[in-house]
Amino acid sequence: MNTDVHSPNQAVPDSARSPRSLWSLAAYRNWLIADTSDVFAVSLHTFAIPLIGLALSGSTFVSGLLVTIESAIGLMLMSIGGAIADRHDRRRLMILLGCAGMGLSLATTVLLATDMMDTTMFALFVVLFAVMNGLLGPSNDAMLKSIVPMERFAKAQAIREARESCVELSGGAIGGLLYRIAGWFPFLASTVLYLAAALTALMLPKKTSPTPTPASEDASSADRQGDEQPTAPSFLIQFVEGWQWTLTRRTILAAIVQGAVINVACYGSIIGVQIMLAAQGTDAALIGLVGTATGIAALIGSLAAGRLVDHIPTGRLIILTFAVFTLAMVPLLFTDSYGVIVSCMSVASLLFPALNAGELGFIYGRTPDHMQGRVSTVFETTIGVPGALTPALVGWLLQAPELGFRAVMLLVVACAAISLMLACITSTRNIPLPARWEQAEL
Repeated sequence: MNTDVHSPNQAVPDSARSPRSLWSLAAYRNWLIADTSDVFAVSLHTFAIPLIGLALSGSTFVSGLLVTIESAIGLMLMSIGGAIADRHDRRRLMILLGCAGMGLSLATTVLLATDMMDTTMFALFVVLFAVMNGLLGPSNDAMLKSIVPMERFAKAQAIREARESCVELSGGAIGGLLYRIAGWFPFLASTVLYLAAALTALMLPKKTSPTPTPASEDASSADRQGDEQPTAPSFLIQFVEGWQWTLTRRTILAAIVQGAVINVACYGSIIGVQIMLAAQGTDAALIGLVGTATGIAALIGSLAAGRLVDHIPTGRLIILTFAVFTLAMVPLLFTDSYGVIVSCMSVASLLFPALNAGELGFIYGRTPDHMQGRVSTVFETTIGVPGALTPALVGWLLQAPELGFRAVMLLVVACAAISLMLACITSTRNIPLPARWEQAEL
């Protein structure tokens, strides 16, 4: 597979010329601030949506439906957003994301604070947030390859995993505190965060446009020789190209299949535990502490992710992660004790940050710059669809006579075991240490 190629007239990022620390790169620091602000803003309004939906409608069904609508629309538009990120200036798209998010959050804040919001209007804002994140969100992911060199991509992914763990750990608690002050406070905080994202995106280097495709480079050469003016590929062609390119790479396809199956296991365990504990009348604070415990475990794992990725070949790390997750879920086949649940869920979360840093670092690091947006969104969309359907299946299984929670855990363990088997026999097992990623087949 060809790695990223820069045309003679294209500015090469400073990060590609010098092996400096990531933290010494102003572009990386600004990108991380902008992306973190966006992620935290999404976490806050995602937390508030079901609560406000319930307060406005008085219906738990409507509350859940709003969450489903947001997830489904975002997932469906994500791959289109990836194609947009590969066709347009990613810096401008990040700025547009910050400005659009700030506008939507501010409007929601004002309408809620003045009691002018009703259920229908709130549903419209939920749809607009989902459309915005689906179409513009992928620009943040795609931008990273433009400012981070290949040899530091695994480190960048490890830092990102630590950030995700911190957001997971604190997002719900902070969102809950803000919501207790006033229902519109999470959206007010999102307004400030989106403003910060837009301002820091403005400070990113301007010359970070997607690398031209080989076809467009040939066309440019012909133009310089006096031939007819080149025409850029159509949006549809580039959109289809993204799916074709991604799904014809053996290692990526294997990672997609494994990710889709393990996602069912992960979502099944999380949703199954939450609903089961709620049905037993467990205090809401204790249910929330399960998420806090797994967040702490993921944070610990993310702090060790960089060292693990550097010392354990990524293929073996994938196998190890799936094996630990499978073994951690087995005790829940026999008990629904709260203490056992917290322990098992925490252990299961430990190695996933390292897996993501290694596997995603390899895939995105080996993907050409001009394909970053499409490949990342095709990958996330394909592994996300089964997970999006899992909550409904879990709810149905919990109603199974005499099985209930055990039926859910049977599904979880079965999917985890299948993922482990796939990791052992497919091409992902051959992914080496980061120092040898350049020679590995994608």
